[in-house]
Amino acid sequence: MAPQRRIRVAIVGGGISGIAQAVRLQEALGDKKAEVTIYERSNEAGGVWRDSRWAGAAVDVPIHLYCLYSHLNPDFSSHWAGRDEVLAYWKRIVAKHRLGDRFIFKVEFVGSHWDSLSQTHTITFRRVESGETFEVEADVLISATGALNRPITPKVPGRDDFRGLQWHSSRWNTDVDLKGKKIAIVGNGSSGIQVIPNIADLEGIEIVQFVRSPGYFRPKHNFEYSRLQKLVFRYVPFALRLYRWKIYYDYDYTILSRGTGTFASDLREKLSQGVVDYMKKTMPDEYHNALIPKYPMHCKRVAYDGGWLASLNKPNVSLTASPITRVTPTGLETADGKQYDVDIIVWATGFEVSETGVGLNHNVVGEDGKELRATWKERQGAFGYRGIAAPNVPNYFIVLGPNAIAQNWGWTLGHNTEYIARLIRGMYDRNLCSIVVKASIMDSYNEFLGNRLAQTSLSSAECGTSWYKDPITGKIVAPAPWGASTSLFFFFFFSSAPLICPLQIAVENGKTDPNILPPFVLPARSGVVDLYAQDPLGGLALPTLGRRTLLLFAVVGAETGPSRGQIAADVDAVGPLHGLARAQNPEATREAYD
Repeated sequence: MAPQRRIRVAIVGGGISGIAQAVRLQEALGDKKAEVTIYERSNEAGGVWRDSRWAGAAVDVPIHLYCLYSHLNPDFSSHWAGRDEVLAYWKRIVAKHRLGDRFIFKVEFVGSHWDSLSQTHTITFRRVESGETFEVEADVLISATGALNRPITPKVPGRDDFRGLQWHSSRWNTDVDLKGKKIAIVGNGSSGIQVIPNIADLEGIEIVQFVRSPGYFRPKHNFEYSRLQKLVFRYVPFALRLYRWKIYYDYDYTILSRGTGTFASDLREKLSQGVVDYMKKTMPDEYHNALIPKYPMHCKRVAYDGGWLASLNKPNVSLTASPITRVTPTGLETADGKQYDVDIIVWATGFEVSETGVGLNHNVVGEDGKELRATWKERQGAFGYRGIAAPNVPNYFIVLGPNAIAQNWGWTLGHNTEYIARLIRGMYDRNLCSIVVKASIMDSYNEFLGNRLAQTSLSSAECGTSWYKDPITGKIVAPAPWGASTSLFFFFFFSSAPLICPLQIAVENGKTDPNILPPFVLPARSGVVDLYAQDPLGGLALPTLGRRTLLLFAVVGAETGPSRGQIAADVDAVGPLHGLARAQNPEATREAYD
C-alpha cells in the first residue's frame, strides 16, 4: 500500500463552531494526519460574536459553561460575559492554536457533490468580492455555519418606504448616535430584551417595543467575579472544573421539566410559577396580558432578563402587542389603527434556523445523487443522526445539526466537535475512505427521537410557532428531547466505550480490535459491512462486554477488498453477534492516501 497521507478536511464557517472543530481536529490528529482548511464568508473569524454589536450583547448562558471544557478561562470578569469578552476568548484560542493560516476569508459556500469513485467531496466556493467561483476537493466536509447566521427581517408591506434608518439587531449600526432619537424595537427575543435596558437611559431617547408573543423570561442574576475567586479558579486544582460542573447540573436539572410525567409536570409547574411571579412583580401591570404566556414552559426558548422588564417602567419606554400591519414613510402602523412615528427601526426578529441553521443542505449532494435539502423536505423537515450526521452523505458532519441542542449552545458545541474529531481520527487510524450512517439506523434513531419529543412540552399544541420548529410542517428540528447528561451518557457509551467496554468488535483480517469507537464502528479497511444487531432502544442499543455490538455506520475502505463471502466469514468468525451480518464489495474505489 502507498504511504498514508493526511485527511483533507474542509470546514465551512469560521465562527466559534468552526474554531472549536479545528481545535478538536488539531488535538486528535495533529498537522501530520489532517489538513484542515476553514472557509469563512467574512474577513475575520468570530461568527455571531463578530457580528453581534448591539448594545448589551452578551451570552445568555453562564460563560464558564459556554466555553470549551479543554480551554477554561479563570479570568472572565462576570457570570454572564459580554460580547467583547467572548470574542476575545475565541480569538485567543485561534492565536494559541495558530489557526490563522488555516482560514480562507471572503468566500461563501455554493455547493458540494460526493464522488463515489474518488470517495471525496468536490466543493464549490464563490469569492465574495469578485464573484469568481472555484472548486476544492476534500475527504471530509464539516458544516460549522452555526444556527444564528441568517437574520430574518419580516416582509412587512412598505418596509422599503421608510425614510428613517433601519437595521437588523445582529447587524447593528454602531455609527449612529441614538441620543434624542425615537426608536422602534421590533421583537422581544434574546437580542431585543438585551438592547432596551442598555439604551433606555440615553439622553432624550424614546423607545417603543413591538412584541408578537409572550414568553418566559427568567431573571438573569449576573455578578462579577472577585479577584479571590479568579485566583481560586486559576490555582486550586479542579476548582474551576467543579464550578463548571455545578452550573452544568443546575441547568440540566431544569431540562427534566420538559417531560410529561408527574415529576416533570410538577417541576415545570414550580419553575414556571416562579418565573411568572418574577415577571409580574417586575414589569407594569398593563403588560401582563401581552407578556405572560399561557403555553407550558420550555416549548419555546426561555430567555433571560437582564433588566428589560424593569426598564418597561421607565416613562420613555412603551410596549404594544398589536401586530404591525405596515411600515409607513415615518414609522409603523399597527392593527389597532395606531401610527408610531420613529427615527429608527431595529428589527430584533431573530434568525432562520429550521432551514439553514441546522447545517448546510442547499446544493449538498450525497451518494444517492440527491440534494440533502430535497431529502429533508420529503421527511417534512431536517433530520439526522445524533445532531452531527446527515442521511446519504458520506464524510459529512454538522457541528450543530438537526436536534443537536441538548442543553445549550456552548455545551453542545464542545460535545459534538469532540465526537466528530474522534470519528475522523478513527478513519485515519484504519485508513478508511468514508463512513455514512446506515439508513436503517437513521430511521430507527429518528423514530426513537420523534417518540421522545412527543413526550415533552416541546410538542405542546399550545405552543404555536417557534424557531425550534419547521415553519411549514411544525416538525421540531433544533432541540433534543433530552438534557446534556443523557447526551453525555450516550457519548461515553458510543464514543468512549473502550473506557467502559473494551471488548468491542472490529474486523481486519479476521482479528478483533479492542479500541473501536462505537457507534461508528469501523470494521475493515475494505468493503462495506453492515451488522444488524438487537435494537432494544430504537437505534440506541448499548454494547455489553464482549456479547454484542451494533454497527451504525457503513464503511468504504481504501482499497478493493476481499469477496463478499470472505468479509462475511471474517465477521462471523469474530465472535457472537446478536443479529445478521452481510457484506458488499464497493463497485469502485480509489487509490487512497497515495
